[in-house]
Amino acid sequence: MATLTFQDLDFMQAGNGKVIARFLHNYQFEIEPETLRGIGDYRAEGNSIEFKDVDEDAAKRRFNAVLDLGLSNLTNAVTKKKTLYIHRYSGIPLIGTTSFGIIDRNTNMIEVRPLTGCNMNCIFCSVDEGLASRKTSEVVIEEEYLAAEAKKLAEFKGCECHVIINSQGEPTLYKPMPKLISDLKAIPAVKTITLITNGTLLTERFIDELAAAGLTMLNISLNAIDPKIAKIMEGHGSYDVEKVKKMAAYAAARTAIKVTLAPVVVGSYNDSEMEKIVRFAKEIGAATAMQNYLFYRKGRNPRNAQQMPWPKFYSELESLEKKYGSKLVFSAADYKIIKTRPLPKPFRKGQTVKAQVVAEGRYPREYIAAAEGRIITLPDCERRLAAAEKVKIKIVSDKHNIFYGKVT
Repeated sequence: MATLTFQDLDFMQAGNGKVIARFLHNYQFEIEPETLRGIGDYRAEGNSIEFKDVDEDAAKRRFNAVLDLGLSNLTNAVTKKKTLYIHRYSGIPLIGTTSFGIIDRNTNMIEVRPLTGCNMNCIFCSVDEGLASRKTSEVVIEEEYLAAEAKKLAEFKGCECHVIINSQGEPTLYKPMPKLISDLKAIPAVKTITLITNGTLLTERFIDELAAAGLTMLNISLNAIDPKIAKIMEGHGSYDVEKVKKMAAYAAARTAIKVTLAPVVVGSYNDSEMEKIVRFAKEIGAATAMQNYLFYRKGRNPRNAQQMPWPKFYSELESLEKKYGSKLVFSAADYKIIKTRPLPKPFRKGQTVKAQVVAEGRYPREYIAAAEGRIITLPDCERRLAAAEKVKIKIVSDKHNIFYGKVT
């Protein structure tokens, strides 16, 4: 008998005889019973699968082929969308896109994005994530690959760095989050690590794990205190603002993590909640960092939503600062963000390069290609591109090593 045990996989028997393999808790693929019987009589349960009358080496070899196929056909269990798993052998770089991976904007702040997809449906989401997103696919990245590439960038900076885990989605859906934080914290150049979350998946135990891993700051997107307004803002009928408040209070009082409440102020929706949020933050010993709602072409822009004029926005913040003695207006200097030497660009806007198509993109008719250690996003392609196809691309945008191109 061969027993194969996995750390990031667990198995469930489906009613139709299929086996559901769950990967990193929130992703899954199906395995046909005939496929498993081709290896031997089997029993799949928990994080192990057993094969009778098969030696372990043969079982590993045959089942690894099943895994390779399954991991290339993942589905996100939350958003129900197909999911691209990016790992160190995938041939997909982690720099070059804002959707996932690592973003460097020529400062000592490094953005790390381990996945896409969200369990909420915020009506103002600037990147159109969540259950009603128009995007057609998701991404999740191998933890070891992401941490190793972040370390390379931090070492290139040659100074103290601040890491922000800021996904286009909800980062606490990433099962290895404590391990990622621990590995990032082990990088000598990394001074602080901030996690930005909607707070809905936080528990006391999870917060303790994040604190033990080395998380420095926790930014919670609490957009209203009033339960009715909070549900409208999050676009999800089951949103529990009292639970999020409780977890924010626990993290602020029971751990060394610095907690910041970071609402987006959407005129005519939650602007009346600003003072309540500042007051609650002061009560629990948290900071408040408010953001002004902005209109984004590909974002969600709710009906009748108003962007508060910037002079009025800052005037409101200054008034609340005086009333509650809480700092509400911040600059890059407050977060010790400084300019650093830019990461070299392997190609420039206007240049034509050869690249290899590595996957479909997150929107219809969009693809991602790879060349010289960078991702190049190819939106609105006029023809269907095949995986591994070599194409000529004219670079149309190269700001901050984020590349968009057009197939020529």
